[in-house]
Amino acid sequence: MPRRWLRALWFGKRRRQQRQRIVRYFDCTWLSAWGEETARISSLSPTGCYIESRFSVPPEGAVVPDITVTLPTGRIILQGTVIEATKGIGFAVRFIELDTHTRDRLSDLVEDAQR
Repeated sequence: MPRRWLRALWFGKRRRQQRQRIVRYFDCTWLSAWGEETARISSLSPTGCYIESRFSVPPEGAVVPDITVTLPTGRIILQGTVIEATKGIGFAVRFIELDTHTRDRLSDLVEDAQR
């Protein structure tokens, strides 16, 4: 490999930040068009999550107004926008309208789990 490529690869790795995401299961409920659904979260970060839901999946772009996640430190209520959806499997949500306290709780949880 030419030195330029090696240098670019080396510097690229140093500049990348580790994503704050953990792959763990958390119980959750969320509000669908048909009422409250029980599901589980398989991936969680301070900015979003992946909800595994086999029976109902909202379309991409839909706002999920009430996501209640059961964490080891207690329950947390979030809102989010669906950014990716796969019928019969689940959907990815980006959180919206997070206050600093909630974001800090999620960041602390992820940091503790990554240690």
